[in-house]
Amino acid sequence: MAEPANEIFDLVDDSGNIIGSEKRSIVHAKGLLHRAVYVWVFNRTRHLLIQQRAALKSIGPNLWDLSVAEHLTQGETYLQAAIRGLSEELGIKNISPDALIGPLGPPRRQELHHQVGDKEFHDIELVQSYMLINYDGEVSLDDGEVSDTKWVGVEDLRKEVEVHVDQYSPWMIAEGSSFGWKFQF
Repeated sequence: MAEPANEIFDLVDDSGNIIGSEKRSIVHAKGLLHRAVYVWVFNRTRHLLIQQRAALKSIGPNLWDLSVAEHLTQGETYLQAAIRGLSEELGIKNISPDALIGPLGPPRRQELHHQVGDKEFHDIELVQSYMLINYDGEVSLDDGEVSDTKWVGVEDLRKEVEVHVDQYSPWMIAEGSSFGWKFQF
């Protein structure tokens, strides 16, 4: 699925209250606070599924990223966006809300700056994370969003990120670091 510049996001205050709405392109250009959800997908051997962002993504093309990183659409809850993101990005469908563990903590503010060519993106999000564990089903990629996936051990990933930080999304690094790369199953 392509990133429509005219997609509308809810704008929120630091408490998560909706205070307005704006187009995606303006939200990222002006650094307006909006909401996002992350999902960490683990299989039965506790390996983490990470995705490589598609080359045509406006922010972080070709970088390895969380299992799912999804903006919330207007009026959507974090949990609804998590389930939608699993379906749209990875083809993981028919996941009930009870299958997700979380939220893993209260929404937290995350601020990142990205430079892609001559465009600067200022991404300020109120983020909430979830986990899907024991997932050994199929994954089918949305080629507009994801170019590849792989299963990795969390400790191996943490070490790899230290050595090749430029190959991983800054939001995955920030979120993984916020948990100390430790996940409670």
